Amino acid sequence: MRSKSALAMISGLAALTLAATCGSALAMGHHGHRHGGDMHFAMLARAAGVSADTIHSTFKNDTQLRADFQNVMKARKSMDACIVAGGCNNGEIAAYTNAQSALTQQKLNDWQTIFAGAPNKGAATLLKSQLDALRQQQRQLVQQAFNSSKGGTTVTPSAPSQQ
Repeated sequence: MRSKSALAMISGLAALTLAATCGSALAMGHHGHRHGGDMHFAMLARAAGVSADTIHSTFKNDTQLRADFQNVMKARKSMDACIVAGGCNNGEIAAYTNAQSALTQQKLNDWQTIFAGAPNKGAATLLKSQLDALRQQQRQLVQQAFNSSKGGTTVTPSAPSQQ
């Protein structure tokens, strides 16, 4: 019975975390995923007072980002073909890795620009620390649940800290 209780608590915490992280992602629309899935930055930017339009236009108007994305797609296609054929000379893998690195760097530069102009960075910092605490609590609950299923102690979740 204790493991069912622990599982229910873990599920509830996971649902809460998912709602917190995905709610704003759904509000942002598909463009966040297309630009690398950095929805945690989008959520934090929104908490910092940055509009969805500002985020969207920053990424949409970045021509270097578009070129980097195209380079990743081409390199990925080439790498996939050589891996499946079993004949990569590591040049294809290195090209993909380099293209992916350039894309990641450009996206992070755009996020840095977005946060530089954010009117309420403190709110984003607070949200990030709260989400980090929730993830840590989730890890602890999962660990306790697996330990308690082996005949250990009961699971008692700690209250989330308010910062």
